[in-house]
Amino acid sequence: MLYKLGHQKTNPNQSGKQCKEGQMKRIFFVMVALSMVAVLSLGAVYAAEEQQLKTQIVRINGYAGVEPLNLLIEPGTVVVWLNQYKISPVEVMFPDKKVTMACQSPVNFTISKEGTYVSNSIPFGGVASLCFIEPGTFKYIIERARPQVEDKFNMGNPFRFEGQIVVKAK
Repeated sequence: MLYKLGHQKTNPNQSGKQCKEGQMKRIFFVMVALSMVAVLSLGAVYAAEEQQLKTQIVRINGYAGVEPLNLLIEPGTVVVWLNQYKISPVEVMFPDKKVTMACQSPVNFTISKEGTYVSNSIPFGGVASLCFIEPGTFKYIIERARPQVEDKFNMGNPFRFEGQIVVKAK
């Protein structure tokens, strides 16, 4: 006696049609299994590529400063500005070279009329992030979003930090 897939006993005298059906079922199941392995492997490759993205966190500590103020990064690095300043929301601006391309959806940034990324107001405990892909030097300024509080006392806006992000060429 011979056994087919599913442990059904078969008679060697059965027609060739039934044997071909058994072979076709085995081939079908093998193809399905290989397809599943390929899909899972492809998912693992994409997950590995996503994990290769690097992140740099810039902490805004109020008058204590910004750490780190200057960054040297590779294309594809996400810079996250974390506002730890309790008094006022802050904004990130790029006065010189403007950021016009990003590799992921920016958080708390919008596109200006000129087609460049500008930050929204970042509240205490909030973040803004931008993934840099263009090589070059991007100088940035962090200021209070509501300087009018200090303007009452003719202080201007003393909360101002200037830094830069250098994106290496590939």
